[in-house]
Amino acid sequence: MEEFSEALGPSIEKMRGSSSAGVSDRRRFMQGILGHLTSSGLVTRFEEPHYGDDTVYRLSVAGMAEDVAIIQKGCPDGAHSSIRWSVPDWAGEAYLWWVCGSMNYHPGVHVHKGVQRLFQRFIDDGPDQLAGVIFHNELCGGSRRLCPKSEHAVVIDGRETPPPCVYVMPDRDLSVNEWNWNGGQKRTFPAVLMSAFGITEEQTPHFVGDVGYRFIGGKRKTNVVSRYGIARMTSHRS
Repeated sequence: MEEFSEALGPSIEKMRGSSSAGVSDRRRFMQGILGHLTSSGLVTRFEEPHYGDDTVYRLSVAGMAEDVAIIQKGCPDGAHSSIRWSVPDWAGEAYLWWVCGSMNYHPGVHVHKGVQRLFQRFIDDGPDQLAGVIFHNELCGGSRRLCPKSEHAVVIDGRETPPPCVYVMPDRDLSVNEWNWNGGQKRTFPAVLMSAFGITEEQTPHFVGDVGYRFIGGKRKTNVVSRYGIARMTSHRS
């Protein structure tokens, strides 16, 4: 028992150190991506979060009248990353960006778990509304997480980085029982983000996915569509 007590303190400190390192790595990754958008002339300015605040980046985007909020989170299957967030009042479009390094699930499973959790926030009659969700971290495009969009990868911080997986969320309308079920919801920022990877505005619809919800017989259904290029897509309904 005494040996256990002596070992417990250092073990906790080690876990805390690993957690802090994970947050630091995520922030460096986001800074690299947003720095690439800035150097490409697509973002005219971005503000980094202050230490201790929510990790929300404020982007001034060329051609967009209102700023874009990027809410950085970890893996989407946790409550903190999919439920505990808020959209700043200055945001024209807001995106939850899951910087997830977990290999416990396929990326598509991670995303599906996240959008399932997001439904309660979506259906709540509150002020927060997401324009979309993004799944992307430094593993994407590497040997451990192969990416079907790697042909469009660019070098960021010395690493071949493919375009992010972007999913457009539906607008909230509590008078209906189906939201973006067949896609078609339009957003502005995804085309800006894709252009940083050489994908034109005309090509963007072939690389941006959708999240849809519906109620049938009192049961909620979720539809997640991923797109990787012309005639390349997957769809998962549950």
